[in-house]
Formats: sequence, structure tokens, C-alpha cells
Amino acid sequence: MSTPYMPVVIYCENRQVWNESLQKLHELLRMGDLAAFVGIVDGGGFAESARRRGVSASTLSRSVTRLEEQLKVTLLRRTTRSIEITPEGAAVLAEAREILDRSEALQEIATSGQAPAGPLRVNAPVPYVLHVLAPRLAEFHAEYPDIHLSIDMTDSLVDLIGSHADVAIRLGQLPDSDMLHRPLGRTAWKLVAAPDYLDRNGWPKTPTDLARLEQVRFAAPDHINTLRFAGLATPVSVQPSLTAGNGEAVRQMVLGGLGIARFSDFMIADDIQDGRLIELFPGQLEAAPLNISALYLTRVSGLRRLGVFLDWLGNISGG
Repeated sequence: MSTPYMPVVIYCENRQVWNESLQKLHELLRMGDLAAFVGIVDGGGFAESARRRGVSASTLSRSVTRLEEQLKVTLLRRTTRSIEITPEGAAVLAEAREILDRSEALQEIATSGQAPAGPLRVNAPVPYVLHVLAPRLAEFHAEYPDIHLSIDMTDSLVDLIGSHADVAIRLGQLPDSDMLHRPLGRTAWKLVAAPDYLDRNGWPKTPTDLARLEQVRFAAPDHINTLRFAGLATPVSVQPSLTAGNGEAVRQMVLGGLGIARFSDFMIADDIQDGRLIELFPGQLEAAPLNISALYLTRVSGLRRLGVFLDWLGNISGG
């Protein structure tokens, strides 16, 4: 009699254990609560995160409270004006990002036969966005309408995790890093001036004649302001007219006739073609082409939407 009974007992015990395990898993990995916690930190507070997600701040507060009760730690210290993440909260935040990213990767695998979809956060220099990305984004959106791009523009180097970006576009030599990167191409440097500025101040016949003009300078990096030419042992020194901390601001000042400046080709190619700017001494400026690279984190490298975006970037950047 024991033989037919044993399978039933074993089945019932395993089912109970299985149900308990599922319950614990459900409690530990409530994706909505984890996503709410990450969103609050990324948004800098409950109100901004609630606005972005289209929910109430009280809903997000309940999510954080559930997490704190489950984990038995304080994740956030809340005041009337701000939030402060605790050391325990910072540790949970890193794990929460990993869990959410892995969940996304699994969803990507499960939907591999479907079109790439979901949010993609991009960080890029202002000139690259304005002169390379923005004019072509309609093409990307038409091909991948379910990928929702969020683009943050900055001319300074940023940490991918700190800036909450999935991919960052960088110009120049890359620092040593564990991050993955993909070359997107190279862009040449060109020295230019507005034709009316040259009409007023004289068209230089040789590079040394530039010393009689003025230069709109970049606040940083300073090496962009250095003008070296083939056949000259030392750089040509040009008096500054104005200094700006943004490449697009420098371009507008040069277009406005305030002096000469050197730019990456992608910034002023259309201006030269349309006659708004004149290239000075083509082929004589000694400046190594600027590398264009995309950096991204290993933990999101498997996302299909990131892959197709990187492929598209390579096509439009010449890489």
C-alpha cells in the first residue's frame, strides 16, 4: 500500500516547496518596485520620477517602502526638499540595475523575432548631436519606430553609469577603460573664417599672415587653439578675440565674423559648401584627425536595440 501512496506524498511536498519558492522569488524580484527605486534615484526625487512615469509620488513611495521592508534596510533618507541614498541603498541600486538589465536582455531574447524596441539613452557632444545625429534621426526613427531615444548633450566627459546613459559618443583619444567601445570613424580638422571677416581684415596669403588676424578660442581643450602648419617649426600665434566653452558657440561667433578658428570637419562641412565659411590653407594644417567612438557598458551589450543603433551610427559617421 505504501508504494502507490509515496508518489502522492512526494508530489504534494514538492508542490508546496515549489509554491513557497515561487512566492519568495516574487517577493524578492518585484520588477516594478526595483524599477521605481532606480527611477527615483535617476530622476533625483519622487516628484520628477512620478512625472516621468505617469504615476503618483505616493505610488512610488509605497514601492520603496515595500523594498525596504523586504530587505530590512533603509534605502533612501527623505526630506521635504530632497532625497539621499544610503550606503545600503547604493549597494541595492547597483544590484537593481543589474537585475533590470538582465530582465531586459531576457525579454530581448524572448522577442528576438520581433523588431528592436524599448528605451535607449544616448550621451553625446553638442556639435555631434546638432550636425551629425539630429539631421539623420528621422531615418533611424522610420526604420526603428519602437526604439525610444533619449539624447543628453554635453561637451564634457561623463561617467556612463553616473549619467544613466546606455551609450556615449566620444571624440578624441579614449581613456583606459573596461567599457566596450566601437570606432565610428574619424573627422579631419579645418581652419576657417567667414568671407566678410577676411574682406575686412585681409585674406592671408601664407600661414604666417594669420598673425595679423584674430582667433575665436575654445575654453577647453586648449590644444584646439594651437595652429601648426607644414613647413613651420613653431605654431602660428594669433591674438584671441573671444573665448567660449561650447563648440557650437565658437562656430556661431566665427560665422558672425569675430575671427578664425579650427573645427572638426563635420561641424562646418555644410558651411564651407554653402559659402558661409572659407577653409584656410587646405592640407597644410598639421592636426591629427579626431577619432569618433561609441562607448557602452558590458551589462547592456546584448540588447538588440543598442546593436542596431551602433550599426546605424557607424554608417552615418563613416565607421
